[in-house]
Formats: sequence, structure tokens, C-alpha cells
Amino acid sequence: MALPLGAVQILAVSLTAFALSAIALALRLWARAIKKKPLSPSDYMVIFAMVNSMAKIALFFAVVFNGGVGVHLGELLSTNPAAFSLFVKLFVPAQLLWAAANTCNKISILLLYTELFPVTKLIILCRICIAVSAAYFLSVFLEAFLLCTPAAYNWDKSIPDGVCRNQDLADLLSGITNLIIDAIVVILPMPQLFVLQMSLAKRISIAAMFSLGAL
Repeated sequence: MALPLGAVQILAVSLTAFALSAIALALRLWARAIKKKPLSPSDYMVIFAMVNSMAKIALFFAVVFNGGVGVHLGELLSTNPAAFSLFVKLFVPAQLLWAAANTCNKISILLLYTELFPVTKLIILCRICIAVSAAYFLSVFLEAFLLCTPAAYNWDKSIPDGVCRNQDLADLLSGITNLIIDAIVVILPMPQLFVLQMSLAKRISIAAMFSLGAL
């Protein structure tokens, strides 16, 4: 049976993003090998991020082929409620894997800053931001299991007396917090970049490359 358009779009975007990430990681490790340098903590963090991303992609495949992605909710509930149940069950681990990969990427970037710019003030700021990023991941983890009582009510709304508290607000605040942390991570190295002894055009080019981290 042909996949719905929404499912095809999710697969296409997910696989494209994953392929680009895998190529970038391979080039990074290749560069280390050429220079005969050992892997740094920032390398290990980005590898761990890739492992989490691989697991998340596997969940995406399960949801796309068995969870009714791309089918209108009303139609899915009336024709295949088991598929919807699978979708909501897999949403929680997918959310945690995304948060883990996202946090590892941030920490990897911050550790890289400390390697490239061994300036005491920047190192302290990076360590603070690492702690904030780790706290953010912990908040996402707790949100997944504490907002709904019992926790199984996240995916099984038929549980009697089950309740979720301010879930939409928590998701909104989580998204805003993530964007703020991303912005801080991008901004942190800028003062160091703009004091480098090179032309303004080159400094702007390097700053633009660092800003790709916002993506």
C-alpha cells in the first residue's frame, strides 16, 4: 500500500537531514585521522548525538509504516486505532531521543569553543551553558513522565481518572527555552571571532560558518 503524502514527506526530510549529518561527521572524523589527532570530548559528544539520531530515525520508520502517519486523525481512529496507539506510544521515546541528540550537539559545540578559544571567561561561560543544556534535557525527561498521571496516560487516554497538567504550556516553554539556548550557543564565540587578526570580510565569513550551528 502506498504511503500517505505526509508520511513520505517525513521520511524524505528525516533521511536527508540524517544523511547530511552523517557526511559531516564522517568528514570531521576523517580530518582527525589525516592530522593523526585523537578524538576530543567534543567529537565523542557529536558521535553520541548521531547514535541517538539513528535511534530516532528507526522510530520514525516504525511510526511511518505502522503508526498511521499522514492519515487524518478521525479516519485513523475509526479504521485503525491500534496504529494511533502505537504512534502515541513511540512519541515519548522519540521526544527523549531528540532531546538527547539536541543536547549532545550543543555540548559538542560548546566543548569545541573551549578548544578553539582557550580564554578563561569564554570557558566559564561555555561550562555554564553546558550545565544549562544538561538541565534542559533533564526537564524534557521529567516532562515526559511527570506531566501526566499515571505516566501511561501519555499514550493511553482510556485510563480512568488519568490527567495531564498544562502539557501545551510545558511544550511551549520547552521550545522557547531551546531556542534561547541555541541563540546563546551561536552568540558566545562572536566576541572572540571579531578580534582575530584578519580582514573584516574573513571574520564575517567565519562568524557566518559558526552561525550555522543555529540550524
